[in-house]
Amino acid sequence: MTTGGSLQIQPLSYLRAGLLLHAVTLIEIAVLAAAGPGLLPEREDSWLEMAGNGFFLVFLTSLPVLSQLDARCRYQNYKRVKDQFNRFGFDPRILRPLTKSRCQRDAARVAANEAGYGNACRMFIRSCGYRWYHIFPDFLLTRPDFLASRHFWKSTFFLKTYRC
Repeated sequence: MTTGGSLQIQPLSYLRAGLLLHAVTLIEIAVLAAAGPGLLPEREDSWLEMAGNGFFLVFLTSLPVLSQLDARCRYQNYKRVKDQFNRFGFDPRILRPLTKSRCQRDAARVAANEAGYGNACRMFIRSCGYRWYHIFPDFLLTRPDFLASRHFWKSTFFLKTYRC
């Protein structure tokens, strides 16, 4: 179903669909590289200090992994939206579920641009009240407890692979 040409474009689409997440990953790796060595245990550290440093090191190590899991899921959103645009043309109902998160909006914009609906997508997202500085997901302010829900973890980090 895919040709050699589309296989060459796929990595670029993956990078574009999760550009913000890839940038965040690079920043997190830089922070880990800078802070990580100072968190390694030394002989004179107390048990409590080593445990705290170990916890913080595990936390810092998990951040790039979570960012890349999120980027993978945004790529699945991108593939689904692009496929729907190619099948049905531009329809705001395709975009509406993806407007509540900056990363999802970015993936939808990339799909819309590649399908030829970039301007319509930008206008729709703008009409919903979103601007470039709306980075955090909507639920973070309205329902912060959603971070602990199973639905959040599945839809943000473990979305099933979309196949056309």
